[in-house]
Amino acid sequence: MKQYFTGFFTAACLTTSLFLFVGAQNNNTQNRPLIIAGERGTTRIGGGFIEIDGPSGKKLFEVLVDGSNHGQLSMFNKNGRRTSSLSASEEGDGGLQVHNNSGTRVVDIRSSSFGGFVRTYNSGSQQTAYLGTFRNNKGGLMTYNEAFDLTAFVGTSDKSDGKIALFNHKGNNIVRVGALYNDKHTADGYVSLHDRYGDYGWRVSGKNEE
Repeated sequence: MKQYFTGFFTAACLTTSLFLFVGAQNNNTQNRPLIIAGERGTTRIGGGFIEIDGPSGKKLFEVLVDGSNHGQLSMFNKNGRRTSSLSASEEGDGGLQVHNNSGTRVVDIRSSSFGGFVRTYNSGSQQTAYLGTFRNNKGGLMTYNEAFDLTAFVGTSDKSDGKIALFNHKGNNIVRVGALYNDKHTADGYVSLHDRYGDYGWRVSGKNEE
C-alpha cells in the first residue's frame, strides 16, 4: 500500500511541474488540447484534464475534474485497465481505490464525516471485509462470505466494551463474547453459544457466582 501512496504523490508532483513548465512557456489561453508525442508515449493537456498514453496507445495516467467538480487521479496498467484511483466522493470526502489486473475494484479506502474505513472485495465485486469507524464513532471489523453474508464482527459494543460475534451461513448469531450487563453483572466477561437457528444454548460468566 505504501508503494501506491508513493506513486500517487510522485505523479502529483510531476503533474504540478508540468503545469508550471507549460505556463512558463506560453501565457496565452489554449482553446485546443496540447499534444506532446515522444518515444515513451503521448501526453494530452486540455481544459480540465491531463492524459498520458503509452507507446501502444493505451491510457496509463489521467488527471481530470470529475462530474462532482472534484479532482481525480487515475493510473492504468499496460493493458489500459484501471489499477488505482485517488478521488473524492460527492460530499468531498477523500478516497483511494485499488483494482486488480482485470480492472476490478478490490480495495476501497475512504474518509467520511464519522471517520475512516477500508473495504475489501473479491474478484466477483462482493464485499468481503470492512475495517474502520462506524457511525457511532466506534471501531470494528466485519467479515463476509462470498454471498455478502455477515460472518463475524470484532469491535466495540454500544457500552464501549470489546465484542466478538460469529454468525453461521444462515445469518444467525451462534457465538457471542463480550461484557455482560444485568442485575447481577456490570461489565463482567461472558461467552454464550447458540444453536443453528440463533436460539440460546449455553452461557458462562466471568463473575464468581456462589
